[in-house]
Amino acid sequence: MFEERPAEQTPSISGASVDLLDDNELDRAPFGIICLDAEGTILRYNLYESRLARLDRNQVLGRNFFNEVARCTRGDAFEGRFQRFVAGSRAPADRRFEFVFDFAFGAQVVAIELHDAGEHERFYLFVNRKSVGAPRDIVGEIAASQRALAPDEPVLGVQRDELERRFVDAPVAMFAALRTTFAKLAPQSSTLFAHEWGVQWGRRAAIDLEADSLERDQRSLDEQAMGSAARALGDYIERRGWGRVNFDFSPVREGLVAVSLERSVLAESSPRATFGRSSTKDGACALIAGFLAGALSHMAGRKLIGREVCCVVHGAPQCEIVLIGADRAPAIDRALANTARTVGALRAALRKPAPRTP
Repeated sequence: MFEERPAEQTPSISGASVDLLDDNELDRAPFGIICLDAEGTILRYNLYESRLARLDRNQVLGRNFFNEVARCTRGDAFEGRFQRFVAGSRAPADRRFEFVFDFAFGAQVVAIELHDAGEHERFYLFVNRKSVGAPRDIVGEIAASQRALAPDEPVLGVQRDELERRFVDAPVAMFAALRTTFAKLAPQSSTLFAHEWGVQWGRRAAIDLEADSLERDQRSLDEQAMGSAARALGDYIERRGWGRVNFDFSPVREGLVAVSLERSVLAESSPRATFGRSSTKDGACALIAGFLAGALSHMAGRKLIGREVCCVVHGAPQCEIVLIGADRAPAIDRALANTARTVGALRAALRKPAPRTP
């Protein structure tokens, strides 16, 4: 339902149709979705809203949106409109309006659209960010803050960065242990598992980058050239120590984007790299391939798939990944199965006409 981005700034999707979606489907929406009961208690809270508001879902569910989570919304400009909507008003001014969310880290200008869920007494807020700026002087005690919702986190071993995003310090040895476990327990499915894990991670990273883009340029990612968005994604990976990423868009005529990855933490943590040999042709960087596919799928508004072409665990000087549309996956997989183990060889194989079937 949410594969393509809405054409307009504010989505035009009914609350009844959204109410039928499960939480995973809700998380695919490229805008914020909050479900409230008639009293304002938060019943559902999607991934996009969680990342842009920098509030953990498990901390906001069950709380009152107006009195506990977003106290800046109290008053007629927001809460009053919601109450009138619950009472049956469908006046345009009560259904669609602009508002400024105040957070401890900044102010966000948003377009709000209110929907009801049909016969169920649930109400949906669709939240579309238009711009992000510095914190306003009038914020005071009304700014939403993760630390305000969970003040005991520091003594419970929870770490957050300056933007209130939770993080953990994961040493390279952890990935070596993960790779060893995969090879032992699920050697045939480890690549698929790692790719899909990466896709989910990539979608979350793309939403974080969306917030960065709104703050820095007052533009969303889909308003930027793909090259600029990809470079932001590469910087995101490099800052976190995963390795150096370079994008090559020249093979786009063959239906793919090539990515090289130097000093991949996954490849260098692989026990197989120690011996320079492997019993499988699969490399170590399927997680990164999935991450890139998931992030760029969100940015491009279409499903992409990542495939690792070569890896340093097999003696290659660097790891190489291609990103392709789902319709190109069979042709890519055939070429890889026929030992096209460099991007150049893969491109050459794709230029050849497909074999005719009798």
